Amino acid sequence: MNFIFAGLNIEHAPMEVLERVTVPNQDLEMHLQRLATHAGGGVILSTCNRMEIYSVTEDVSIGINRLKEYIETTSKNSRATKIDQYIYTLSGDTVAEHLFRVTAGLDSIALGESEIIGQVTKALQAAGEAGTIDPSLSRMFHAALRTSRRIRKETGLGRNRISISSLGVKELQDIVGDLRGLKVLLVGAGKTGRLTANALRRYGADEIVVSSRSFERGRVLAEDLGSSQVPFEKVPEALVDCDMLITCTSSSDPIVSAETIRFAMDMRPERPLNILDVGMPRDVDPNVAEVRGVMLISLSELQLKSRENWGLRESAASEAAELIDDGVSRFKERLIGIDSEPVIRSLGARIERMRQQEVEQTLNRIDGLTDRQAQLVEKMTRSLVRRILADPISFLRSEEAQAAESVQKVFALLEQDEDKTD
Repeated sequence: MNFIFAGLNIEHAPMEVLERVTVPNQDLEMHLQRLATHAGGGVILSTCNRMEIYSVTEDVSIGINRLKEYIETTSKNSRATKIDQYIYTLSGDTVAEHLFRVTAGLDSIALGESEIIGQVTKALQAAGEAGTIDPSLSRMFHAALRTSRRIRKETGLGRNRISISSLGVKELQDIVGDLRGLKVLLVGAGKTGRLTANALRRYGADEIVVSSRSFERGRVLAEDLGSSQVPFEKVPEALVDCDMLITCTSSSDPIVSAETIRFAMDMRPERPLNILDVGMPRDVDPNVAEVRGVMLISLSELQLKSRENWGLRESAASEAAELIDDGVSRFKERLIGIDSEPVIRSLGARIERMRQQEVEQTLNRIDGLTDRQAQLVEKMTRSLVRRILADPISFLRSEEAQAAESVQKVFALLEQDEDKTD
């Protein structure tokens, strides 16, 4: 089986394209089942800046085409710009190398972000629960997670606690200056909302108003922050009185329209409004950026900001590269060993039976053989068998294509298995 991959990310695809293929968490199981029917299964990794599918196949060309076709079927607007031009594909060892980089946070908007570990883990668990993941693919994901933890422990990436949310809050601070005394309306009380709230506190924001589509979840976050809460349906009115709006929901559609923002700005003339939207799909209608007095920051702007730190990325990638190479090599060795073990066991059993037969026949022909001499014959023949098997086993555990099939043919193992079933 060959590893294959197809996906899009914010580095190469416009936001309006990427958000069309985003898979919400609540729809992940359904998409995995559809993927199994269409392309034989796999793992779907959908985050705020990527939508990727990892799978295995016998025929690489056919398998990749099926993954691309599946991604195209997820598009929420089939009449919009075709997305195939933005889909990139990988196969073989490069799939593992890509996954290891992604899991280490080297391809994230916020370099080295720790959230990606949880996202990869959830994607793996969801595929396992849906029964759409091949054992070898599961091993690759577990190996990537182990290597990611090692990288965070042994390199400078482990000291980088920046998340996308904190990167966005830092950008807001760069624009407005001190956050103290400014009123922030935070819409979204899930994990990202909580991370954003913590970042706001670190950067000095002392007046946060929480809102959520789930009133209970919003209440819990507001209480933890010691903040006030407004019902989700009251967000338009709350905008009139705030200095910043931050949205981070998992809504499939925009929750803040241009009309809503125009209404708020008409009610607060000459008072600017800064908006940070870290939702994917976007929470805020992009036309909001055209409203006078509004500064809109979305994931696209954060991605551009991230590119400015390319030198830091290259340095971090260089520091982690050796560990990634080592992790990929270890994974391949284990995988080859696992795939070869049945053939190795079959070969060893075949040769051992032959050795025992020859030893027994030889010992029966020799009169007066002592126990000591018989033991020496046993020891000598076992040593000889180990030496004979050394090269075939080494060949089986190499990266040579068709190694198992070649050894099975040379030693007639397939014919032996057929004889057992007759």
